[in-house]
Amino acid sequence: MSIFSRIFKIGQASVNKVLDKMEKPEVMLEQAITDKQEQISDAKKAIQQCIATERKTKALLEQDRNAKLDWERKAETALRSGREDLAVLALKRASEHEEKANALEENWRGQREAVDSLKQDIQKMDDELADFKRNKDFIIAQSKAAEVKKNIYEAKARISKGSDADDLMARMKAKAERTTYEADAAKEMADTFEGGDALKKEFDELGASGVGADVDDKLSALKAKLGGAASSAS
Repeated sequence: MSIFSRIFKIGQASVNKVLDKMEKPEVMLEQAITDKQEQISDAKKAIQQCIATERKTKALLEQDRNAKLDWERKAETALRSGREDLAVLALKRASEHEEKANALEENWRGQREAVDSLKQDIQKMDDELADFKRNKDFIIAQSKAAEVKKNIYEAKARISKGSDADDLMARMKAKAERTTYEADAAKEMADTFEGGDALKKEFDELGASGVGADVDDKLSALKAKLGGAASSAS
């Protein structure tokens, strides 16, 4: 992946994050309601055109039905007057209007069913919009509650993770403990290897431990004995 592609992806992620923050529930729901209302309004205008077409077809159908009946009455009048030829022509004209009426009736019924179906769809959309308006406040409250819960858990995560100050305190404590141990080790080494006559040190320590008076007496006796032995020899 090139450096430019990576920069583009980072920028795209940043933009998406900003857009998510900008999407406030109140604004988004109001816009959704407005869009739904416009959609319903456009649909109603379209249905009005369909209804107008259906009404026009129905009017043409009624005209042909009435024309059929009118020509049938004219045929009867012609027969009463002894004009069978005119009666035949009138019946032919009545048949023409009957055929047109039959065709128009089939067309009108299809239009009527389509209009009824569209009206049902519009009614359904109106019901959905009304329900959406009723639930708008609940949806907003639910969204805010979810946001608060999210912030709480994020704060908990930051607390449990620990801060830089906590890490510094832990490191300083460990360092102090190690320095104390190193000082004790240095003192032990100094006491052990301070130099001088080791034998004298041992006798000093022996004397320091507290030699009894009887030892001093024995030492004096030993000196006297050695002194007497020396006199006899001479």
